[in-house]
Amino acid sequence: MPSVQTAHPPTRRALLHQGRPLVVLGTSGHAREIAWIAEQADQPVLGCVGPYRAAEHDRLSVPWLGDDDWLDTADPTVRYVVGVGDGALRARIDQAAGRNGRRCGSLVSPTAVIGARCTVGEGSVFWPGAVLTTDVRLGRHVHIGTRATVGHDTVIGDYATLLPGCTVAGSSRIGDGATVAAGATVVDNISIGRDAVVGAGAVVVRDVPDNVVVVGVPARILRPTRPSAH
Repeated sequence: MPSVQTAHPPTRRALLHQGRPLVVLGTSGHAREIAWIAEQADQPVLGCVGPYRAAEHDRLSVPWLGDDDWLDTADPTVRYVVGVGDGALRARIDQAAGRNGRRCGSLVSPTAVIGARCTVGEGSVFWPGAVLTTDVRLGRHVHIGTRATVGHDTVIGDYATLLPGCTVAGSSRIGDGATVAAGATVVDNISIGRDAVVGAGAVVVRDVPDNVVVVGVPARILRPTRPSAH
């Protein structure tokens, strides 16, 4: 798993890839937030790439550069950040964008905290107030939302998403593509399965299997994340 080691907060410059322009792959509200984080972090962003949406165009703080194929002919030094909230879609976009060896970048809000001996995978984005304590390991393109907190020795898989205000306590495991929704709590030593969704405000006190949605206090399985095949 390609990653950038972050031992102390001053090394966050390595995560920002300063001086190497970024493009944000996405044109919706999630992409707008990422462009704003880049602005706050003094990271140059050339613009957004993706489907033209008239309702969103005038709200972008950076130029709309073109459709998804714009990146194919861009300068090879340009890096990308995937600006979509859905982890499965983020994975597909990353695979397409990197197929010719193009590299992704990462973004860290100036008010985020990355503690000692944390490992942050390429393409990850930290919103304002996000906190990793110590010895946390993140995969590729993990999005850590506003004021989300992650405790010691937790491992978060590729393309996982932690939404605003959620808490993941120490020594937990968040699977690839999983989502922990706003205000949810995952207690210590819990495993959240691949592509699972923890609903908003839920409290998870036992392991969650792959591909399910859990809700409530304590969290219980509501349904599969995808319809059953017939």
